[in-house]
Amino acid sequence: MTVRMEDVSKRFGRQWVIKQFSEAFHTDTIYGIRGRNGSGKSTLLRMLSGQLSPSRGRVVFQKAGVAIPPDRIYRYVSWTGPYFEVVEELTVLEMLTFHFRLKPAAEGMTPAIILDRTGLTPFADRPLLDCSSGMRQRILLATALYAAAPILLLDEPTVTLDREAAEWFEAELQRFAVGRLTVIASNDPRDLKACASVTDL
Repeated sequence: MTVRMEDVSKRFGRQWVIKQFSEAFHTDTIYGIRGRNGSGKSTLLRMLSGQLSPSRGRVVFQKAGVAIPPDRIYRYVSWTGPYFEVVEELTVLEMLTFHFRLKPAAEGMTPAIILDRTGLTPFADRPLLDCSSGMRQRILLATALYAAAPILLLDEPTVTLDREAAEWFEAELQRFAVGRLTVIASNDPRDLKACASVTDL
């Protein structure tokens, strides 16, 4: 996969959030996007996911040199951020089962195996409403890390994780970013230390 952002600018109302940003992202590389709050990190990820269109410039998605229309890029993307909403009435197991019916899991990954890898097996039947912020973040990360999608986008992945959980994320990222185009948006050095390059907005 290759994603090219060519002189991309994004405006909300009269406010320009991103101006003339150009970058090329390729498979088998972990990229970092760093910037102060409000600098456009999350907006950039949303454009990389195909969820937002630029106000100016263009985003080009290609697989094996063949262009992918922006309205179909969602099939190739798994991503998450701390602002993602969940159905709080679902249990942890129900959430994972439901999600991976919509977005296929990586080969060999089942909800039971994912529970084990996240350390959440003892909490499989706990409603998300009763989960801590750190547990919820691990669940959200699991939906992105373990999906069979060639583009992985992560917004502030360790924001609510304690040290042990952050170390779990670092280890899983190293394994499940292989063969994928990965972009991490964050100001936390823990999130960015695995990145081959970091771009400041």
